[in-house]
Amino acid sequence: MVSKRLKIRAKNEGTLVLDARGLSLHVDGDEAMRACIEVAQQSGRRVAVSVLTPLEVRRTGEAAKRLQFLLSRFDVKPVNDAVTDAAAKLLDASGLDGHECLVDALVVATAALCTPPVLLVTSDKSHIPALCKAAEELPGSPKVKIVNV
Repeated sequence: MVSKRLKIRAKNEGTLVLDARGLSLHVDGDEAMRACIEVAQQSGRRVAVSVLTPLEVRRTGEAAKRLQFLLSRFDVKPVNDAVTDAAAKLLDASGLDGHECLVDALVVATAALCTPPVLLVTSDKSHIPALCKAAEELPGSPKVKIVNV
């Protein structure tokens, strides 16, 4: 029976990726975001953020301590060659400008490379949807579903 429990805990049911707005809401104590993350974790989803996202959500004082605590509980994904290559392809496929949309492209590329199914929490209704649609053209056609907040 013990080994059965270990298998259940090890089961991965996908990934919930937070962009800056999702992480910011959580750091600021938004109950709906807390519940969303709790449900995701209880269902076996990993919660992840791009290493760039905390830079967008910088805080000071007690909020900075809360941010660090929350980040210690999430997968902080690095920006590596695979992510930058995917981001470049997303920008090309979507026709978006790299100067204006670089961070969004890196966040969506990070999400696209996470364990599926992937949900991306965002408030962006312009660049992120276009980049998520472009992600379906990447090898393996990863689908990144948007959760609007």
